[in-house]
Amino acid sequence: MIYDYYVDKRRFHKEDPYIDVILDYPIEVTDYEYLRVKLCDFKFLNNIYNISGALMNNQFNIRRYSKTYTYTFGSELYLTDEGFFDDQNALLVNEVIDTTLHTSTITYDNTSLTYYNTADITDDTQSYWVNILSGTADTNLKMKMQDTYVFFIEITSQNETITSFDCVFYKDQIVSGSTTDVDIVLQKYNTNTALWDIIQTNTLTFVNNGAQQISTSFTTTNPAPNDKYRIASNTGSLPFPLYILKLQADKQIPIFDAGTIGAPVQHTIIIPSGFYKASNLKTTLNDLLKNYNLTASVDPITNKLKIANDNPTFVPTIADLVDDNYQLDLVIPNIPNMLENLGITTSYQQYINVPFNSYYEGDTNINLINLSKIIITTNLNFDQKTHNELIRGNDMFRGFGNILCWVDADQAPMTCINYRNYEDLSYRISNRHVNMIRLNFYSEKSQPINIDNCLIHLQIKKLQKKYV
Repeated sequence: MIYDYYVDKRRFHKEDPYIDVILDYPIEVTDYEYLRVKLCDFKFLNNIYNISGALMNNQFNIRRYSKTYTYTFGSELYLTDEGFFDDQNALLVNEVIDTTLHTSTITYDNTSLTYYNTADITDDTQSYWVNILSGTADTNLKMKMQDTYVFFIEITSQNETITSFDCVFYKDQIVSGSTTDVDIVLQKYNTNTALWDIIQTNTLTFVNNGAQQISTSFTTTNPAPNDKYRIASNTGSLPFPLYILKLQADKQIPIFDAGTIGAPVQHTIIIPSGFYKASNLKTTLNDLLKNYNLTASVDPITNKLKIANDNPTFVPTIADLVDDNYQLDLVIPNIPNMLENLGITTSYQQYINVPFNSYYEGDTNINLINLSKIIITTNLNFDQKTHNELIRGNDMFRGFGNILCWVDADQAPMTCINYRNYEDLSYRISNRHVNMIRLNFYSEKSQPINIDNCLIHLQIKKLQKKYV
């Protein structure tokens, strides 16, 4: 007697890795009978992704260490003659003269210096700046700060924070009396009031019996980038001309520590399920890894996967104190299926470092064929058990029942896989009572697979035992 069963998996078990064939009536055998099972034919659409959550090969982690810096403020020389004058004290920059405003301006890089002198700046063919920016006060290099009129020097610097000024003032005449006090002021432009606020006043006491130079310093208050400053005399009249021999300034610079490495944080990378080959796997990985400045490539000759660490050398700034990608490690699950995908055979470890300004390369070629065979097993008990020596692809491994067949599945995606039992293979089973038959589906790596479509023709034969 023959029992035929035609099953469309989509009807009751579309999302399951198995089919339960419920018999209308149980099949039973007497002591003089036995049963054989035969898979007559099988067909399904090859729409099983080669990378997916079901295959447990679409997810890994990046272990990321950050490094955080702190800083304190220090000071370094900022305003010098570099760029303004050569070693012969000749101007290297253009001097812009405005005879209407009586100003002469020189500019280098992001710093402009304006000299205001109503008495002398009257000819735009002349030069009024001399090198008072060097570190040495030279009485041959002097600019007048006060005579009949009060003059001043204005300092404008973009993007720098000036913390102090170092000046030398000079008089070269003998006058009557014993001493003269001169108030020198540092002013800062107030953008809210459009006025010049006095930041500091230094009183210089000159003796009147000969030439004399006096050094003095000014410290800015609440300095910020782009502040504008003036240096001038704040004394009504003097019995001698007052000159400036030296004008230099210091700027505020952050001094960073060596940084503190933070606790590692793991970020999950999920490759969207789909059909992948080397080219679109590389593209997808690059999209997923761009926030870490990691770049994936596949060697066109060896087909090895390479992941390069493209992070630039991190230089801390006040605005950016955290090196997010100080150290990056790949955390690949120890799943043979995924390790084979990525070509990792001998170098596997829990954390695989991707060296800074270098790369990690797999041991061998990538292998994206995760489904060469579909194996159909049954819960029926074969008289002669089937034997298999199949590897385990992932943690979803289950013990096999008896294998009815295995079918080639390494064909192009979205093609039909067909199996027909031309060899007329059937298996004698020891079951004496059958009311349900379960068929399970596995890959050649022993992992259950969810086939969402298939048509199966299964046959049970009841036969008489032969006695000699």
